[in-house]
Amino acid sequence: MTDRATVGEIISQYERHGWKFRRALLSDESRILLGEMLDGIEVTISDLEALWFSRKSKPETETWELRRLTGSPFALIAVVSSDASAGVFESTLAQVADEMRAKIIA
Repeated sequence: MTDRATVGEIISQYERHGWKFRRALLSDESRILLGEMLDGIEVTISDLEALWFSRKSKPETETWELRRLTGSPFALIAVVSSDASAGVFESTLAQVADEMRAKIIA
């Protein structure tokens, strides 16, 4: 778990570079701690503590970045076609989250 100030700094840093805070993977404890910072954000209760940010990378694609909140900071990205089906989109983001889990365990 991380503190509100650190999460706020991370969100601000991404927003300064054109990213939009879109989703969060958090423990229930972190979800409660972050409270109103998560208004309008899709939150999934997870064993990961990470935030999803997105921005258009090209006219036909969107880049999603999953930023880890605990331990050593790192991020993984997924580039998704704008016309991808909901299933493909969700599967792509799930694969990135699984890859992050694997890197944490390794």
